[in-house]
Amino acid sequence: MMGRFIVAAGLVACLFRIAPPQVVNAQSFPQPAAADTLSLKMVGVLAASYLYQSYLNIGYLADLNAVDAYSFTELDENLDAVMQIIGGVRDELRVYSTVLPLKTDSLYVDILVQASDLLLQEAAALQKYMQTGNEQDAAVYLQLNGDARKLLESLLGLKDE
Repeated sequence: MMGRFIVAAGLVACLFRIAPPQVVNAQSFPQPAAADTLSLKMVGVLAASYLYQSYLNIGYLADLNAVDAYSFTELDENLDAVMQIIGGVRDELRVYSTVLPLKTDSLYVDILVQASDLLLQEAAALQKYMQTGNEQDAAVYLQLNGDARKLLESLLGLKDE
């Protein structure tokens, strides 16, 4: 499973190295305010989308645990990898939040940081449940899973059906 992540990361890296340079002139650059707004939107959309995908990955691992599709060790290693990446994204968002000129912009990024923290709590609760099999641990995981879903769907403007 981890091998697929490495292959995908390698493909993305190759795409960025192989892409032909674009010809630009000074007039094609947006005004600084527009560029800042575009950058913030890009960071926000990518981060929120990534966090939603991480939410799904945690859920997939929970489902695989429920049907005993993989060993505890394999699931635990994959969950650790998901948690490490979420933590790294969260840490970078924290840094990004400190350099934003507008308080309203940093508030949105702070919400993304909170979503990251919630996903880390959810993943840790799943990890505990996988270790113990305790129904109370399952209930904690399920509560955090629902909370994360609501927050992420709100951030992305997804409708609850």
